[in-house]
Amino acid sequence: MLSKVSSAIAISLVSLNVLALPVLSESEDGSGLLATIYPDHENPNKFYFFPNQGGLEKDSSGVPRFGMGYGRPAEGSTTGGYFTGIFRLSVGHDLQKAVENYKNNGKQISVIPVQESHLYFMEDKEGNRVLTDLFKEISLPPFSGRAEDSIGISASLTPMGGMMLGTMLINGATGADLNYCYEVKGVTPIFHAKINLNYNKVYTHFLAQARGGRLWWKWSVRTEIEKLVENGEIKIEINGGTANQYDYIMALADRMISKFMVPILENRRGTPTGRFGFSYTQIVEDRNLSFELKQREIVSREYCVGLGLGELKAFPWLITKIDSL
Repeated sequence: MLSKVSSAIAISLVSLNVLALPVLSESEDGSGLLATIYPDHENPNKFYFFPNQGGLEKDSSGVPRFGMGYGRPAEGSTTGGYFTGIFRLSVGHDLQKAVENYKNNGKQISVIPVQESHLYFMEDKEGNRVLTDLFKEISLPPFSGRAEDSIGISASLTPMGGMMLGTMLINGATGADLNYCYEVKGVTPIFHAKINLNYNKVYTHFLAQARGGRLWWKWSVRTEIEKLVENGEIKIEINGGTANQYDYIMALADRMISKFMVPILENRRGTPTGRFGFSYTQIVEDRNLSFELKQREIVSREYCVGLGLGELKAFPWLITKIDSL
């Protein structure tokens, strides 16, 4: 008698049932535009976007909310200048069109929630942070929540930093731009596989060795599962995500342990190791089993947006040179 049994196993490192998170390793192009839209991990109708440009916030007359004073330090002082500014992230033309397209198709669109943020001056092409000698101190209040909120930044500058930054901003140099970086929490793509096996063949494989008095550690059970996968007794079909076959072998070994193995020696509570004997309850039916393994992991990613300062060239009165600080 041949019967087929189907079941599904959902495994994860953390419970995601109460969280709504973006799938950070996957993205959808905004209808062919240069825009990234991230799907929600459990709501197929919800998508997230991240503001992709930024600059100084302006008052009602269009003047940037920024001020800087720099000059020769007073005797005994190591500070060469100060600046304060209010910045805001925004959405570029392509991303705005993508967001509108999703909304027009009935999708829910949200800005990615922020865990924490920090800022620094631009990096070179090797990823090394540059212009770090400009500052004595730069202050960004602790922030999390909404990426679209205003950002208040203040800094005290070294003597060299005051002179260099003042000259750069007056001349509109882009080398003085800031990177504003957010840490965002989300999930990886789903690890997904279908596994097909014959219980009788797997049982017989372990039983033949158990009758010789063999005991297994958990890792050696996985080794036997690997052998069965290699010779085709167990078939693993990977259908999506970035999973690798070893993830499924480990999960399958856990299933085999709970199905066939009887613990002989338990280690400390919560440890994954321990020796296992074998249950001799004979499985008579030649049963085929098909089941799925799914897994996600919560991860953090850093996203950076440039805060342009080049527009200050048009507002030179906001940058003041002082004889002595």
